[in-house]
Amino acid sequence: MKLTVANLKGGSGKTTTAVYLANALAASGRTLLIDADPQGSALSWSETAGNFPLPVVAAPVRDLHRRVPQLAEGYAHVVIDTPPGELAITRSAMLASETVLIPIPPSLMDLDRLRPTLEVLAELEGLHEPQVLCLLTRVRRGTRSSRAAREVLLELGLNVLGAEVSLREGYANGFGLALADDLGEYADVLQELKGRVSQP
Repeated sequence: MKLTVANLKGGSGKTTTAVYLANALAASGRTLLIDADPQGSALSWSETAGNFPLPVVAAPVRDLHRRVPQLAEGYAHVVIDTPPGELAITRSAMLASETVLIPIPPSLMDLDRLRPTLEVLAELEGLHEPQVLCLLTRVRRGTRSSRAAREVLLELGLNVLGAEVSLREGYANGFGLALADDLGEYADVLQELKGRVSQP
């Protein structure tokens, strides 16, 4: 699987999603996590953890799609974490992947700010068309917001995973930990993702 986690708006849970899914994928094959964010949060996470179960490389570059084939050699899975606001890097990461996963919190502001990410994907039409899936993150259980957000995304013609990631302190406090034994809801996300990727 070559997976890019992208949303040009900050605060959507990109790095958390990329790190958790990379850890989950590492259980089924050699996995590389590429940190394309100049802030380097995923790389810092792995360095802090010390015993991180997979390699992480920093590549916040605009020609990432040209470099990925060589970087990915020998790996079964590649996950790319992208930065907020960096169109060129995000576009290149999308070009490098078969699947783009858009984490999005169920708030009106986040839904409103999704357009730039969708516009980058639209620019790729005819050049490269990855499968695009949305993942609701930071969901408050028992509220109507996730249902409303899901409806809006479906009305936009987007594919939305049934699995959701709730607003939990465990995810916020996961930074710097090796996560092999505690993937939380991301285990369900990956299971569904694998099914959706193999059956577009």
